[in-house]
Amino acid sequence: MGQVTKYTAAIKASVISKVLAPNSPGVIELAKEFNIPKATIYTWMFNMNKKKPTQQRPKDQSATSKFQAVIDTIGKTEQEQSAYCRTQGIYSNHVEAWKQQILDCLGAVNTTSSTPITKESKAATQQMQDEMKQLKRDLNRKDKALAELTALLVLKKKADYLWGGSEDA
Repeated sequence: MGQVTKYTAAIKASVISKVLAPNSPGVIELAKEFNIPKATIYTWMFNMNKKKPTQQRPKDQSATSKFQAVIDTIGKTEQEQSAYCRTQGIYSNHVEAWKQQILDCLGAVNTTSSTPITKESKAATQQMQDEMKQLKRDLNRKDKALAELTALLVLKKKADYLWGGSEDA
């Protein structure tokens, strides 16, 4: 069995950087230049790609990571927030949306305006919802009555057609 050659981290980094550089020579040329087997270089590239963390889509982030992103960006300037978002692989509008979701869940901010929710506004909202339910019930009742009246008129027309029309008309 052949002898295994150990390469230093500096040599590995140098070769990998040349492979990944734009307009770089191919792996075969680099293998000849550094006197390293091309399979070794391909293995280094494969292992490097395997170590990269897989990026999650912003909507696939856990609630904890969303909350952490909101906390980390509080009080930062727009440039600092943009830099943070780039390192995390998210957009600043995602952070703003997550912040709004957190505030909505906590009940600290009303969704229609930025005023705090009070007992009076909750009572007014409840009253409006009750009124809406009552109006829906009335509408359904009237729809049923209209459908019944339409059915009666159709039956009356059919009866008049079969047994002859009334002489009153």
